[in-house]
Amino acid sequence: MKPFKTFRQQLKILRSRGLIINNGSRATRILETENYYSLINGYKDIFLQVNNTGKVITPEQYKNGVTFEEIYYLFCFDRELRNILIEYLLKFESSIKSKISYRFSEEHKEPNAYLQMGNFSRDPGKLKKILQLIATISNLISKNADRNGPIKHYLDNHDGVPIWVLVNYLTIGNIQYFFDCLDSSLQNSIAKDFAIPFNKSYNLTIQFTSDELANVLKTVNYFRNVCAHEERLYSFRIHKPARSAQISNHLNINSSHLDRGNIFTVVSFLKLVIKKEDHKSLIRKLKRLFDNYNPKFSSVNITDVMNKMGFPANWESYY
Repeated sequence: MKPFKTFRQQLKILRSRGLIINNGSRATRILETENYYSLINGYKDIFLQVNNTGKVITPEQYKNGVTFEEIYYLFCFDRELRNILIEYLLKFESSIKSKISYRFSEEHKEPNAYLQMGNFSRDPGKLKKILQLIATISNLISKNADRNGPIKHYLDNHDGVPIWVLVNYLTIGNIQYFFDCLDSSLQNSIAKDFAIPFNKSYNLTIQFTSDELANVLKTVNYFRNVCAHEERLYSFRIHKPARSAQISNHLNINSSHLDRGNIFTVVSFLKLVIKKEDHKSLIRKLKRLFDNYNPKFSSVNITDVMNKMGFPANWESYY
C-alpha cells in the first residue's frame, strides 16, 4: 500500500519528476475535483521521456517543458471526446435494437419467442451461447416483473413482453450476443437493412455482410463500454480487433488504418451504420475538438494525440 500523500506532497513529487506547475493553488483545486490517479496516471504517458526503444525511462521524468496544465487539458480533451463519441454510438445502438426487434418479431410472431431455442441458430457450436442468452433475458424479465414499468405492464396485461419493449433493457453486449445467436437468414436481413440506406446515401452498391455487421457491433461494444465507464478513450485500442479488409473496401480506407482497433476504426465503422448527416456531424465535432485543443499543447502537438487515436494525416479525405 502506498502511503497517503497530501495535495502539496503530490505536487512536490510531480515537480521532482520535471513537471512544471505554474500555479500550485490552481493545480490543487484541480486535484480536489479530479482524482490524482485518474488525472496523472491516466494521462501522463504521452508526456514522459522515453528511451531509444520507446519505453518510458525509469524513474519517470517528464519531457522538457511539460506543464501540469497540459496534462489537465488532455484529460479535458478526452472527456469531451467521450461525450462526442457516445452520442453516435448510441444512435447505432438504437438503430440495431430497432432492426433486430423488427426482423425477429416479423419471423417469430409467437409470444416470448426469444425464450425458445428453436428460434435461434441451429449451429451446435452456438448452443451454449444461446442458452446463456435465454437465461440472461429470462433473468432480466424476472428482475423487472415487480417493478413499475413496461415489462411489468406487459406481464400483467398481455401474454408476454414484446421484443421491441425488451430490447430497451438489453445492453449493447446483450445485443451483440443476440445478433450472434440469430440464424444466418435473419442476420443477413439485418445487415441488408443497414446496407440499403448506406448505398442510397453514398450512391454505392456494397454488399454489407452479417459478418461485417458483427465486426462493427463488436467494435462499438468495446468503445461503448469505455465511454460508459469514463475510462481513458483517446489511446484505447482493442486487444484483438476484427479484421476489416472488406469493410476497408466499402469505405475506401486502407485496412492498415482500420485494423488497429482504435478510435479511427470505430469512427470509420460508424459511417456504415448511422445516417450520413449524423456521421458528417460527428466528423465536424471531432475536427472542432482538434482545432480547439491544438493551441493548448506546447510540449506535444495535437498531431501526437491524434496519432494515438489512429488518425492518419489525411484523415479528413476519407469522409
